[in-house]
Amino acid sequence: MNVIIEKYIEFLDFVANFLGEKTEIVLHDFSKGFDNSVVFIRNNLSGRKVGSPATDFALDVYKSKIYKEKNYLLNYKTKNFEGKELISSSYFIKDKDELIGMICFNTDKSNLLSLKKLLESGIEKIDEQLNIKDEDENEEILENFYSTSENLIEATIKEVTQGQDLSKHNLTRKEKLLIVKKLYEKGFFHLKDSVSKLAEVFKMSEVSIYKYIQTVRADEE
Repeated sequence: MNVIIEKYIEFLDFVANFLGEKTEIVLHDFSKGFDNSVVFIRNNLSGRKVGSPATDFALDVYKSKIYKEKNYLLNYKTKNFEGKELISSSYFIKDKDELIGMICFNTDKSNLLSLKKLLESGIEKIDEQLNIKDEDENEEILENFYSTSENLIEATIKEVTQGQDLSKHNLTRKEKLLIVKKLYEKGFFHLKDSVSKLAEVFKMSEVSIYKYIQTVRADEE
């Protein structure tokens, strides 16, 4: 474990006990990659364990380099393995301006969210009677939790391809390049087995996938 990351563990153990079981605390160490980045977890709400992979959100943070502009992100929506919505915040651990880890707080506010929806439902009925119209504000889920890197890889491919059964669809080179481009933009290829998994899905060699990635990189330059 990275020595900088390790220094946070004792303090986070204290914070986890202080905040209680409704708030999960997760410490990620990215120094050896993203496939097994969870090195500490308390008050488990997401179904993960030590050795679980980084989330799609963490990959996006790394790829977008938002950590160079901000030190943390607050109060965004996440979803656990049971589909329960959580409210999350993340602190970026940096070494010489490079992201080496993250501390994530995931809080179960389902009771409060249920109450909020109940109140909003009542307000909507009042608005209907008063003939008042408001635009619906639906906050997007920004992060999903996965117990293994394979789960994350499969879910990312499914999201990018909009759930298509690729075994029944003969993809053109252009379509494959588009999928690779979207996966590249999401930081998908930072995962150790991502190339071999995509090669399996595309029924192509890993060499061909690397050529697609090179093409995408060249287009960005």
